[in-house]
Amino acid sequence: MALEFNDPVATDESVWRKRAEAILKGAEFDAVLTSKTADGLRIEPLYGKAKGNTPLFGRSAGAPWTIIGRIDDQDSTRANTQALIDLENGATGLILVFEDAVGSYGFGLSANKKTLAEVLKGIYLDAGINITLDCGPRGRDAAHAFSGACETLGFPANAVNVRFGLNPIGLGARDGTFPADSHKIAVNIGASVNDLIGQGFAGPFVVVDGRIIHNAGGSEAQELGFVLASAVFYLRALEAAGILLEDARRMIEFRLSSDTDQLLSIAKHRALRRLWASIEKQCGLQAKPILLTSETAYRMMARRDPHVNILRAAMGCFASAIGGADAITVLPFTTALGLPDPFARRLARNTQLVLLEEAHLAKVNDPTAGAGVYEALTDGLVAEGWKQFQMIESEGGIVASLDSDALQGRVAITRSSRDQALEHKKSIMVGVTAFLNQDEKPVPLLEPLPANYKLARSNFIPLCPYRLSEPFDSYQDKEGAVL
Repeated sequence: MALEFNDPVATDESVWRKRAEAILKGAEFDAVLTSKTADGLRIEPLYGKAKGNTPLFGRSAGAPWTIIGRIDDQDSTRANTQALIDLENGATGLILVFEDAVGSYGFGLSANKKTLAEVLKGIYLDAGINITLDCGPRGRDAAHAFSGACETLGFPANAVNVRFGLNPIGLGARDGTFPADSHKIAVNIGASVNDLIGQGFAGPFVVVDGRIIHNAGGSEAQELGFVLASAVFYLRALEAAGILLEDARRMIEFRLSSDTDQLLSIAKHRALRRLWASIEKQCGLQAKPILLTSETAYRMMARRDPHVNILRAAMGCFASAIGGADAITVLPFTTALGLPDPFARRLARNTQLVLLEEAHLAKVNDPTAGAGVYEALTDGLVAEGWKQFQMIESEGGIVASLDSDALQGRVAITRSSRDQALEHKKSIMVGVTAFLNQDEKPVPLLEPLPANYKLARSNFIPLCPYRLSEPFDSYQDKEGAVL
């Protein structure tokens, strides 16, 4: 029944609740109409307008986010063709994904000058194109290879817009080992950044990458806590290397994952801006907008009925855009199966183009400002994310927390709860645990997914990436049946 303007249920929550309880016919209100997030935040069925909230200062209203195309094909000629097609058809940036990078997902570029020069051939790097490096464990080699490729192609460092993506903390967390102790890591990162500054690059140079936690099954607050703790580590390292805090903070890129839970993904992006602004103020700095990039979540990608991944990616992209991301990468829908073909890449690119150019999602700065549910969830994630950050700091900082397996233990508990919810049908995954496609057809790929990456000896528990559908994939592969 439609509500009339003068209907008291439209303005009185207590009246609405009585009517809702009558419809429930004795069923428990909280059990049916409320839910809790992995961090224990309560989600109500109804919210009023939030009062006293102002839009967060992030991407300017009307300014488009950067549409990022993934380049991870080891065939440099084919990768060059892919890059040129992306840029000619709407992409405004590229992410060069190296072997064993956080976002490699089975494929990646070699970190050498010749390869990168071939990949970037014919691209006008001085035309404002945004280049991001998703580095592997030897990030300094990737940085030097890119610098050498720019020199080979005739582009001066100060004309190239590049985010170097150095990330020894994140890669160490994923692999379960660090190349050195925390002091040496800090010294090395400071030396690398100063070297790149000396060559004329402007940065950002380091990235704090929430995908590590998200891909491992962690919660939104755990992702935020990890990002904050990593960013503080890098900020201290850059200051110790003689870089002023005012300059050091703009040398850090922030990266998050965005999945099908639009409410939480939007709130997570908003919460990070507020949390880092608080840290900046405590450092004696005037808060300024961070560079916030986003990738649609790897863990939500399924091998079975992969076309459903197109919908998942669209939802994740929508959340990133509404949450105020400055740059977005959409994973092609066949990522969990192998190296995507041109069609899958085009769909990933066009998902962003439709949301940007036809849905006009960039026209309003912080469009969820003042909306009750988003403000409540943002407030909750700010509080819970800060608790996670404080916990990591109380454990001696991000390196010590990982060395002691403390953070990994918390993530493992969250992952287990998430897996059990899927197994017992308390949550569903379309095409995997519900509405299975009984007539699934193979999808084209450039190359099938290679054998699983084998970790070297780990010194602590690695935060390995996984997909939510993996247990179901394994069962179906073994039994040749659907659940």
